[in-house]
Amino acid sequence: MTSDLIAGEVRVEGRRVAYRANGDPAGRRGQRVLYVHGTGCSGVVWEGHLAAIADVHTAVAIDLPAHGRSEGPSFRGAADHAHVVAELASALGWERFVVAGHSMGGAVALSCALYHAERLDGLVLVDTGARLRVHPDILRGAREAAAAGRRPATPREWAFARATPQALVDAVAAMTADVDARVTYADWICDDSFDCLSRVGEIAHPTLAVCGEEDRLTPPAYHRFFQSRMPRCELAIVRGAGHWVFQEQPAAFTRVVRDFLDRLPAG
Repeated sequence: MTSDLIAGEVRVEGRRVAYRANGDPAGRRGQRVLYVHGTGCSGVVWEGHLAAIADVHTAVAIDLPAHGRSEGPSFRGAADHAHVVAELASALGWERFVVAGHSMGGAVALSCALYHAERLDGLVLVDTGARLRVHPDILRGAREAAAAGRRPATPREWAFARATPQALVDAVAAMTADVDARVTYADWICDDSFDCLSRVGEIAHPTLAVCGEEDRLTPPAYHRFFQSRMPRCELAIVRGAGHWVFQEQPAAFTRVVRDFLDRLPAG
């Protein structure tokens, strides 16, 4: 774990839900932000970013059920994950917070906005979409990997920018290596079944939609859709990044997120 981050856990409906925090989550520096990871990984992917904003904002990254150090079961619906996110925030004593989600985590964040609207001060939607249909080849590969008990592989051209170093691709793969293939397949089903296209206009929270310019899984058009339908949505498209914008271009990502959080009213 990145130096100075704190590992913690709470109980939600009798099961362990783990998180990492960039300081005492009961304290208050700036905004309270709860980060939600994407398909087939855990909160570990957010560690570098959590450390980068620790001087100004209080942040926690959840391990969703069955991921990382959290107990199962795995869910196939974003609304179930959103319930756990809201319960974690309550257990931390956070009446209101900003939720930030990457990919599947963006679906969870949107579900928080729809079903727990009164709890949120804002949204950060990272490389995600209002509908997350998954290419049949990816679904088939994940299903076969789950049946065989091996780690599914997403071709790098889908997930990373052309110029992203292979060393970083390998580092992301290492961060996600310990998630059970059956859990990852459930995540892809969660993605593929998620659809709030007709409802995003209901979300009036201040929102930042940020994506990599070369993201093929959830391309910039998905994020322009947010900007066009959500009344308070800002858009940031980051050059030199694909689907892992906060890993591929961490300084640029942190800069736009910090600027957004800094401008939100104090909760």
